[in-house]
Formats: sequence, structure tokens, C-alpha cells
Amino acid sequence: MLIAVRTGYETVRSDPRVVERRHAANTAWSGAQRQLTRLRTTIEEKRIDNAAGELDRAERAAQSSRRRPAWLRAVRWPVVAGIGLFDVWYFGAVFRYLTSETGDAERGLNAVRALEVVVGIVPGVVLAIIIAASADALSRPLRAWKAAAPRPLRRDDDTGALTYALRVIGKWVQRAAWWMLPFGFVAFLLFVLARWAGLRAMYPTPPPDGYRPESVMLLIALLTIGAIVVKLLADDPVADELSVLRRRLRLLRWRYKWQSSRTERGIAAYDSAWSDLRTLRDDLVGLLNVKMQSAWEGFILRLRSLHRMAGNVTAAEGASDSREALLQPVFSGIPQPRMELGPLVEVCRLIDERDPADLRKEKRRLDNLFTDQIRGEDRRETALALRADDRA
Repeated sequence: MLIAVRTGYETVRSDPRVVERRHAANTAWSGAQRQLTRLRTTIEEKRIDNAAGELDRAERAAQSSRRRPAWLRAVRWPVVAGIGLFDVWYFGAVFRYLTSETGDAERGLNAVRALEVVVGIVPGVVLAIIIAASADALSRPLRAWKAAAPRPLRRDDDTGALTYALRVIGKWVQRAAWWMLPFGFVAFLLFVLARWAGLRAMYPTPPPDGYRPESVMLLIALLTIGAIVVKLLADDPVADELSVLRRRLRLLRWRYKWQSSRTERGIAAYDSAWSDLRTLRDDLVGLLNVKMQSAWEGFILRLRSLHRMAGNVTAAEGASDSREALLQPVFSGIPQPRMELGPLVEVCRLIDERDPADLRKEKRRLDNLFTDQIRGEDRRETALALRADDRA
């Protein structure tokens, strides 16, 4: 039996699979824990919960506000981009013509020509950006004008009649100017179209000297002002805020699902490594038991059967714990040397304390918290309770 203990220990200690599979299991466990920590941090920071709450509040506010048509908001950026492409093409040719006046075009240098093309494109791109920026810059004073124009004028006690009358006249002029803005733009649009329709009727073919400069200026001004007007008409801060919040929540949801998928793969990798380690543990446990049983089978039981003075032996009951199974004697009631566990002590501890089921349980808990934050059950219950209190 002592020889069985020694040879069993040497066999376990020299088995290279013990170190390899223990390291593989530890590495997979650490990776799965890091992924779970990222998920836990995302949930505890409540970024998803805050984003979902802001989106709920914005949607409730949007229900009571006037919204711009969806098609107008959809075409605003294509219109600005289209005018930008036209500016890039048109003014690119203009600036290439201007730069060629320096004499570089006459030299015939390919590098200079390429530089002229690139430099000629830059002003067109800048003009497109300026058009979009101009629309945003005009939207602020126009919103203030729109809010101030219909506001009723109040008369203070110390305001004279003449002063009040002048203020009333100024207020009506302000309102009339505000309401005349669309009519002015439409009139300008019809004027330019009528002018070019007349030019087309007068000249079935392009005139040899080209069209009059003011006509071209009016057409380019109409296109530019039209792009700004479309951008202004499509201005909807509530809808823009909703879009930003929805994209933010969509990004946070996608990021969490991506992290959750990586965590699931990490847990699956650890489950495989843990299963390999457990299989190795069972293999080595069986090997040690077989070595001890070989000592009984090859020598002890044979001598007991010859002298028949020691009585019968009873097999010991099996143990559920892996470490107890290694210490379990072959037969009960008979003193036997303990098997040397060696590196199997750490292997058994890892198997018993680091069950993959615990990782999956924690991940399910985090996924449920994520679902609750997305649904916002607490927020909705609170909102319903507040509404009920208001009605009461």
C-alpha cells in the first residue's frame, strides 16, 4: 500500500496535463470574470437606464409639441449636399480659372494642374459647409422672432399714449414682416423662374456671348437661399433631440449586447476548460484508486485468503466530494495509508469552487437588470403613480 501511495503520487505529479489544464481553466475563468465585470460596470453606472429615461421624457414632450413633416426633415441634408456638390463643381471651375491667370496653366506642368484641381475644390466644400452653418446661425434669431411676433403687447401705467401707440405700430410691423417672409421668398422664386423661362424663350439655343451675369447670379442665389430655407423649415429641435437620444440608446444597447455575446463566449470557453479539468481529475482519481486496489488485489487479499484468520472485508462507501474520494479507504474498518493528493488538491478546489453555473447565473441576473432598465418599469410605475395623484 505504501508503494501504491508513492507511485500514485509520482504519477500525478509528473503528469503534464495537470499544469496545462489548470492554467487553461484559470485563464478562461479570469477572462470570463473580466467580461462579467464590464457588464456589471455598465449596469451599475446606469447609462442605459438614464438614456432610456431621457428618451421617455423626450417622447412625452414631443407628443404635445408641433412636429415638422417627416419628408422635410428627410430631404434637408440631401438638399444641402446637392447644393454643396454644385458649388464644388461650379466654383471649382471658377477658382481653377482664377489660379490659371498666374501663368501656371501655360507651363503645362501636371503637378501644378493637379494642385489647381485640388485647390479649386476646397472653396466649394467650404461654401457647402457655410450654407449649412448659415442655416443654423439664422435659426436662433428666427425662433426668437417667431416667439416674439405673436406675443401681446402690455401697457404699463407709466407708458404714455404716444409711446404705446408707437409700440403697437412697431409690433404690427414686426408681425407683418414675419408673415411676409414666406411670401417674399416665393415671390423671389417665381421671379427667377420667370426670368429664366423668358431667357429660354428668347434664346432657343445658348447665346454666343453667354447669359447675362445678373441672371446667373440670381439663379445661384436662389439655389443657395433655397437650401438655407429648406434647412430652416426642417428645423425641429424636439425631433432632433429624439433622434440623438434614440441613436444613443441604440448604441448603448448594441454595445451591451456585444459585450454580452463576448461574455457568453468567455463563459463557454471556461465551461470547456472546466470540463476538461474535471475529466482529468476523475481520470487521476480513478488511477490512484486502481493503484491502491492493485496492492490489495495482488498481495493482501491473496494472503488473507490463505491464512483465513483476518475475517471478511467490507468495501467502503463512495464519497461525493472529490477530495474525500481520494482519502477514502478501499475497505472499511481497516487502517490504510492515506493517498498523497499533491497537485490534485488545487485541482479539486478549482472544480468545487468555480462552477460555470455560477457565472451563468450572474450573467442572467445582469441581463435581467439590463432588460428592466430598457423597459423602464420603475419609471413607468412612478409616472403612473404621479398621474394618479394629480388626478386625485
